[in-house]
Amino acid sequence: MTCLNFTEFEAFAEAVQEASMTMRMQSLGDPKWTLQYATVGSLRVQQGYEGGGSIAEGATVSDGWAFYHQLLPVHANGQVATENDVFAAPPGREFCLTCQTRHDWLTVFVPTSSLFRTPQELEFASSARPQLLKAPPHVTRRFTSLVRRFLSAAEYRPQLLGSPAAVDSFRSELLAAAKDLFTGCQHSASRHFVRWQCQTKSTVELAMSHPNQSPSISDLARQDGVPERTLRTAFQRCYGLSPVAYLRILRLHQAQRLLRASSQDETTVTQIAFGLGFWDLGRFAGAYRQLFGERPSETLRKGAICPVPRKCGGISAAVLAPRAELENWYR
Repeated sequence: MTCLNFTEFEAFAEAVQEASMTMRMQSLGDPKWTLQYATVGSLRVQQGYEGGGSIAEGATVSDGWAFYHQLLPVHANGQVATENDVFAAPPGREFCLTCQTRHDWLTVFVPTSSLFRTPQELEFASSARPQLLKAPPHVTRRFTSLVRRFLSAAEYRPQLLGSPAAVDSFRSELLAAAKDLFTGCQHSASRHFVRWQCQTKSTVELAMSHPNQSPSISDLARQDGVPERTLRTAFQRCYGLSPVAYLRILRLHQAQRLLRASSQDETTVTQIAFGLGFWDLGRFAGAYRQLFGERPSETLRKGAICPVPRKCGGISAAVLAPRAELENWYR
């Protein structure tokens, strides 16, 4: 059983298990992130708390299914999952999860051979896509409650993981609960997600090939050869954000990386901001502090001392602005 506490998002993102992915913070409310995980035979369970909104994009591992649940609404592969839904991703499939505020979540990894055994089940698994499992609420609650109660028990009674009988009993209960998610429920997989994902990737690649420019939605649509409405829909479905808002977040993360990798003797905040197309330094500094909890000059000053992201470290407190205010910053 592993319990970790972080004050830096990057260290938290590096520690998250069960997928090959990129995580980006998109808002900051509470500069704190926590992670708990444990191995239970062939199963692996994990839960986390994020003190802000984030975007996670990547692919599941190749030898099993990943189940994801959070209490607050989350955009999951182009659909909005509620507290009664569980997002299930087959082996090696791409996913995109985005939430705009602080949130708790949990994941469960189950080898395909443990989950599906009959010919009919294996046939389903071989062609399955990432999907929302809309089981009856009591079925979802049983699944999520098992994970949370087990991790809590393992934290306060570490000897639990050393008891083969207790571990095997939990494993059997969790497998049964996972299978129940598929039984008698509605499976909802977005038919358009792959198209939306290809569209957003194409737009991001096009925009980031000119990092010193800040194109409008009409510019992006024209350069990509698609209607503005198509572009807006793709980003809204995948990330819950407009194209300009998403690209602004990417550029702010790029600014943070450059500031951390530089020293005050080599460059200035102004040079980095201008180089990334941020011409209004006041708005840049405000948006940067709102997202990362510190001024750009503070990042640059700390980067000269410790250019490599640290596993532990302080982050200035920040208050999450109302969503309307955030949208004004990123419009």
